[in-house]
Amino acid sequence: MQNDNAKLTLENLNITDTKLYVKDGYPWAAWDLLRREAPVFWYQRPQYEPFWAITKHEDVGFISRNPDIFSNTQLLRLADTGSLKIGQRGRIRNARRYGGSPDDPPDFIFMDPPEHRQHRSAVSRHFTPRTMRALEGHFAQMSGDYVNKFADILVDNLTSKGANEAVDVVHELAAKLPVAAICEMAGIPSEDWDQIFSWTEALIGAADPEFRLPGESQEQTLRRSSGEWRRYNEKLVEQRLAEGLGGDLLSALMQADIGGESLNPKEISSYFTLLVAAGNETTRNSITGGIKALLDHPEQLEHLIANPDLVPSAVEEILRWTSAVIQFQRTAMQDVEIRGQLIRKGESVVMWYPSANRDEDVFTDPYKFDIERTPNDHFAFGGFGEHFCLGAHLARWELRSMFTALLPVMSRLELVSDPQYVQGSLHVGGIKRMMVRSKAA
Repeated sequence: MQNDNAKLTLENLNITDTKLYVKDGYPWAAWDLLRREAPVFWYQRPQYEPFWAITKHEDVGFISRNPDIFSNTQLLRLADTGSLKIGQRGRIRNARRYGGSPDDPPDFIFMDPPEHRQHRSAVSRHFTPRTMRALEGHFAQMSGDYVNKFADILVDNLTSKGANEAVDVVHELAAKLPVAAICEMAGIPSEDWDQIFSWTEALIGAADPEFRLPGESQEQTLRRSSGEWRRYNEKLVEQRLAEGLGGDLLSALMQADIGGESLNPKEISSYFTLLVAAGNETTRNSITGGIKALLDHPEQLEHLIANPDLVPSAVEEILRWTSAVIQFQRTAMQDVEIRGQLIRKGESVVMWYPSANRDEDVFTDPYKFDIERTPNDHFAFGGFGEHFCLGAHLARWELRSMFTALLPVMSRLELVSDPQYVQGSLHVGGIKRMMVRSKAA
């Protein structure tokens, strides 16, 4: 549902205040206004470097498909000036640890063609539709196991603690399959999966005090978590070298040939971190948001339960509806005009994916949740350009298997309260907690 704010103007709208995201959810009304009146808008607010806010589907696609004009190498994700300084200090520490320059790309997403394509190819075969089809049965089994355990928790609570006892669907269900899937693909032992999830939560949500140890700052949490993860990663590399390389993602990185050269330890660590973190954070938020969307729209849920063959279509609508990735940033490499606005060389553009996924020029009745929506050309995985999400097929297969397994129990679920969102997150719309319970008979 759109936020209702009759006094909203281009001068006072705010799409960067993360406190508003936690309080009110995504700023739909502000994005609506921008698409309608200023789809290419020079945005200036305290604590952020000015940028062009891009909110229309067509323009997000244009920028995404032209990496020669809009570069990833300078700025990748919009962040406040304090977070940018933290990031720069981290680059300096990594340069001292591994060698090289602080200006070197932190990971392959910060690269433009052809380097980006070469680094991406190191593991791309692990994420093809063919590979996912081979894993479909395994995903279905894992999803069924996780849903059955979740259902048992609900029944136990209802029986022993009463109808008002609630369960956190994020940690008890939604996070399970994404973590298990990417960790299995990466060759990470199952006994370490919970710790992996804790690290990725802290790395993504370090701005949220809940993910910090007592007395820690955001930067201290990042340094601690990244240091623990780096040491764990180095241990895995040592084990692979001692025991022999296999067919897992880490082994693939260690064997990669990029222009006749191997990846160095920094590149392996950063690439591996990216795969594991991105592989569970976005998908588990899509699962959580999808559960909420279906519970909020009981007629759509009933239709899906009666027609389970609609699960693939429903997943696409869940991806559009939830839009877990909020934005990515690019830098103009030359003067370029979009919708009559001159974007000068060196200026930043920020693509707001949830806004593009509610664009009235592309989606009929965009604020209607419709599991049979077709076509559904959403940008949940980016703008179908050079940087289209490497794990898109993995996420789709995970979501399909999870919602197929969930159908038998969804009609018995009800939300207890609104989701609690990760504080300080402007890149991923993270839901850290969503309480549900089983309906009393």
